[in-house]
Amino acid sequence: MALKMAVVVDYQNVHLTGAGLYTPGCPPEDALIDPYRFANQLAQARNATNDDTHQVEVSRVEVFRGLPIPEDGHDAYRRNQAQKAQWTRGHHGVVNVTLRPLKYSWEYIDGVRRPIRSSRQEKGVDVLCALMLVDLARCGLYDVVVLASRDTDLAPALDNAARTGSAKVEAAKWYHPGVPSTRGRIKTERRLWTTSMTEQHFLSSLDPIDYI
Repeated sequence: MALKMAVVVDYQNVHLTGAGLYTPGCPPEDALIDPYRFANQLAQARNATNDDTHQVEVSRVEVFRGLPIPEDGHDAYRRNQAQKAQWTRGHHGVVNVTLRPLKYSWEYIDGVRRPIRSSRQEKGVDVLCALMLVDLARCGLYDVVVLASRDTDLAPALDNAARTGSAKVEAAKWYHPGVPSTRGRIKTERRLWTTSMTEQHFLSSLDPIDYI
């Protein structure tokens, strides 16, 4: 019987890192990751390095992503909501997408308060990823819990989750043979297994839908 795997996805980190490695020069929005496809590619990559008794299947995918506010442009806001609906459709109880509004600096133009697009940034997404990682490791429902992110600020969360002993805690990363920085891993108290995913896994994770 396959092991149950839960995946916590720091979406912007996974998406932008992959797009930068494998589709340089192209707009990042042209290389969106479908979370369920990504999780299955992760399972495939992990299973290729393990024997039959340690194979995994995707049981849960928790995604955390920044959301442009409507004042920054209704089209971007609408597309993000449409992507969330599409990624969870048909995966009820398996894929959950949490959108957290981006933070902005503001300016006044002709007396109207407007957000400065170049200032927008994610706030709190790493905290949500950390909390979910620990919760999934402790709940006893999953055999393997994987963090998909290269954010080193999440190392304490990996350590905390690993200490619970309820699940095997791991990480996942993109790997490119020509980019030395992709050979490393997030440094933790104990060396945790990190699944390396390749360009083919990235291409197979892409969302084929054009969100006009």
